Amino acid sequence: MMGENGKILIKDLEKKDKKIFSLWLQDINVVKFLIDLFKISRGKDNVLNIPFGKNRKMFVLETKDGVKLGFCVLYDIDWQQKKSSMYIYIEKKENVGIETAQEIINSLVRRTALKYNLKDIEVHTKNDVFAKCFTNIEDFKKEEEGYSFRIALDEIEVPVNVAR
Repeated sequence: MMGENGKILIKDLEKKDKKIFSLWLQDINVVKFLIDLFKISRGKDNVLNIPFGKNRKMFVLETKDGVKLGFCVLYDIDWQQKKSSMYIYIEKKENVGIETAQEIINSLVRRTALKYNLKDIEVHTKNDVFAKCFTNIEDFKKEEEGYSFRIALDEIEVPVNVAR
């Protein structure tokens, strides 16, 4: 596992990410996910006008060197139950290894737990590399649509010193 300073940055999606995001939209899996989630049509030209609202958050995953690896969406956030779903997309060509994948998950989980106080996250992804990280986790499923697994944060101690 990589050091605590980490090599992955998790940033809110911004206007300047529009170009890279429109590239990711050429991936049929991303389009299917967004259409299912937001019931939006492909015809909309401004993808960043997706109705995020208070129970959806979107992040860009990038390296310290500014290479954008992919994105993550928190959705169906239930603030009272402290539950959420999460979709992680990593661009194929980025060839993310297991250590990086593990770090992405750890960073996302930490940020989610600390910033949004969520305790139960159902993760969905198409990327095989996450499957390799998580075969031992509870509720790990391989589905037609990729992989899914649950992370219950009550069971995971989040070290206090990692809060930024």
